[in-house]
Amino acid sequence: MKKWKELTENPVPPSRRSNDQGTLGRKIRLTANFFPVEIKNPRKNLYHYDVEFKETFKGKPEPVSLPKKKRMLIFEKMKESYPKIFNKAVIGFDREKNAYSVGSIPDIPKKGKVFEVNVTEEGSKPKKFLVAMKMVNHEDLSTLYKVLQSTGPREVPLNILQMLEVLFHQSPTLKFEKVGRNSFYSMCGEFAPATDIGGGKEAMVGFFESLRPIGWKKDCILLNIDVSHAAFYKVQSVLDFMVDNLGFNEYDFLNGLNSHKQAKLKKELKNMKVQVTHTHFPRTYRVQNVSQMGPDRQVFPLDRKDGKGEVNCSVQKYFREQYNCQLRYPKLNCLKVGPEKRNIYLPIECCKIAKGQKVNKKLSDKETAQFIRGTAKKPSERLHAIQQMVRQQSFHTDPILKGLEFSISDQPVPLDGRILPAPMLLMDKEFMPDRGVWDPRNHTFFAAANLEVWAVANYAASFIKQDKLRRFLGLLQNMGRERGMGIRPPVLVRDFQYPNPEKDLRDIKQKHANVQLIVVVLPRRGDYYPRVKKVGDREVKVVTQCVQEGNVDKCAPPTVGNILLKINAKLGGTNNVLGVNSRPIVFNTPVMIMGADVNHPRAHDDSTPSLAAVLASVDRYACKYVTEVRHQHHRQEMIQDLKDMTKNLLKAFYRTTRRKPERIVMYRDGVSESQFLEVLSFELRAMRQACTELEAGYEPGMTFIVVQKRHHTRLFCSERDGTGRAGNIPPGTTVDKDITHPTERDFYLCSHQGIQGTSRPTHYHVLWDDNELTMDQLETMTYAMCHLYSRCTRSVSIPTPAYYAHLVAFRAKVHIKELCDSENTSLASGEQEIPSDADMTNAAKIDFNNEISTKLYFV
Repeated sequence: MKKWKELTENPVPPSRRSNDQGTLGRKIRLTANFFPVEIKNPRKNLYHYDVEFKETFKGKPEPVSLPKKKRMLIFEKMKESYPKIFNKAVIGFDREKNAYSVGSIPDIPKKGKVFEVNVTEEGSKPKKFLVAMKMVNHEDLSTLYKVLQSTGPREVPLNILQMLEVLFHQSPTLKFEKVGRNSFYSMCGEFAPATDIGGGKEAMVGFFESLRPIGWKKDCILLNIDVSHAAFYKVQSVLDFMVDNLGFNEYDFLNGLNSHKQAKLKKELKNMKVQVTHTHFPRTYRVQNVSQMGPDRQVFPLDRKDGKGEVNCSVQKYFREQYNCQLRYPKLNCLKVGPEKRNIYLPIECCKIAKGQKVNKKLSDKETAQFIRGTAKKPSERLHAIQQMVRQQSFHTDPILKGLEFSISDQPVPLDGRILPAPMLLMDKEFMPDRGVWDPRNHTFFAAANLEVWAVANYAASFIKQDKLRRFLGLLQNMGRERGMGIRPPVLVRDFQYPNPEKDLRDIKQKHANVQLIVVVLPRRGDYYPRVKKVGDREVKVVTQCVQEGNVDKCAPPTVGNILLKINAKLGGTNNVLGVNSRPIVFNTPVMIMGADVNHPRAHDDSTPSLAAVLASVDRYACKYVTEVRHQHHRQEMIQDLKDMTKNLLKAFYRTTRRKPERIVMYRDGVSESQFLEVLSFELRAMRQACTELEAGYEPGMTFIVVQKRHHTRLFCSERDGTGRAGNIPPGTTVDKDITHPTERDFYLCSHQGIQGTSRPTHYHVLWDDNELTMDQLETMTYAMCHLYSRCTRSVSIPTPAYYAHLVAFRAKVHIKELCDSENTSLASGEQEIPSDADMTNAAKIDFNNEISTKLYFV
């Protein structure tokens, strides 16, 4: 067994990039959506200025909290107001507190300078802001240039890349709607028309732009540009939005909203921006609440004209007298807008949805389907759109890039990739997948489970009658026997006219103590799924299989086949394993393959905890897994209890195999590049501590690989090499040079067959490797692990343990749904008591006191 490499207090990923590239597989000519950026003059200095905004309150300047758009507006107004200082300056602002310039700004002294800026916005009174700028430091562009020229170990200066990226983004930020750090959208459909997806929402087309620390040539870095899509709220009246999105009608408008609809509207509109339509100055406000009364009864304090204090005035009266506005719906609830401490009420009929608002809430299933249908592009179409966007940006005329003396090519990077050979798979006999897909109909499962005691609860009894249900169950049993499963008739098949999962599943378990599986037929509507899963997983500790009523009605063999894949895996069976000669080299000795992921709450939820899931294989084929789940601090990415979780998983491995793993391979999902060193210093250290605390001197070789799907690298091939109707790159396509990190070990692998749109390869970054695996071994192992996913008969886009970790974390979210449901309540607004830590632990944690943790209950 190899000894661990030294893990210092501040570990740095080993620089192993040099000559370690894969050689397996046949070559394929590819094009990547990266565009070379030539540095023509490296003798440039980049200066960093700290920017602080203040506003005068009672004659005293005070720091002020401003939205990013407002900060950029004030910054640009400052540049206009002081032309002698800024006219010749090549400067970019990150909309927060950092400005970067090419060369120093001579009129800003070392001690800094304060600029007075008057801003008038949307008809409001002019406001005076103070903008303080002070030089913090400067960087020499030649530092980056030397790194690109070097062939030995070197460290990429990420601070210089950050400066350059802000400068690159300055022009599109002023022209387009910026979303996140790197995406830009045209609200007027400059790139492509918006697609209506229903519910008062539309899919907008934009572009993604990011500089990458990649030396394609020695005097170049690369600019990653991609088509991006996002859902935005349509600019329409709030009344129309209520009809489109919430199903409200004229009766609601005439009579006002009941408490249920009032809460529903508040949930949808809270924190959204609306624009008034009753004045020539269309001011924009942020919605805080929905009032209980309409304009006819909603009052607010108004200064009397005779100067004798305040008087309560109704919103209806104020709008009639102040704006000559006769309201059509005086009983329809008002919107409370603006700062919480001010009493600003607006009639809903005088408001429209402000433009440029991205949808942060979860789309409905119908909206999601429309979004995908409207935005999916074939690879050839996507590449053409990307090249068109590059031409539209006219980089050669951008004053910032002229000041930098950068030249950007309008041609994407060509490169060579490789198509890895698919692994042989084994069911009752060995076979090779055909372009990532295989047909199980002529095979039996590698290890088929027996189903002797099971029950069926029909929650869709009004639609699925007994004859339809019996037909479906008959097909399920017959196809299961064809796959090698021994399936006896269910011990219970019952219609439930008034479903109550909490009672029903307990009753079934009480009457049939040895029940192995409970199948639940779900109706189209209702919240039964999370309730069934919570009771089954946590209380009665029986695996459940939910089936939609539509699938029972259609009774299609392919659907039933997919359900059997899940059932066999949940009962402890194994659908398929890797063929004898296709098993990775790490399988030659006892190895534990791990997966980890953290599920975070949605945007605007600032209190629901994050959920960490870690699982590990406990068999020689890496097909059976045990799970560990914990809740942790809100949006905390590092897995806080990883040491204890790893200990439990190692114990489970030993209990099952009677051996200790000599190697551990971790596939860690969901970590961004900025967190790599933190992952090494915290999570890898925690895993090592788990080993040594279990047994002194126990040092299994560890390979730690980060799995990234959220990136914008796309690979395109010729029509001749493409697969499927879309013509995507073939499964097994891998790239580990030209567009990868210049010093660290990473590679791109597309392990699945793209069916719709353009395939996204997965990016793998090898943070640590005690096992001293070659790139060929790392790539083939990763590709092989994408063929063991129990829910389908095709290779998937990420390795199975990482995929399973994602499913486990999502299931934990289902388990805590009743305690903190960010979809239906707002913990941040104090409307629901935040659950105790003990309650959260009980709801989220599935440990070895629950035997279901050793089953694939989550598939």
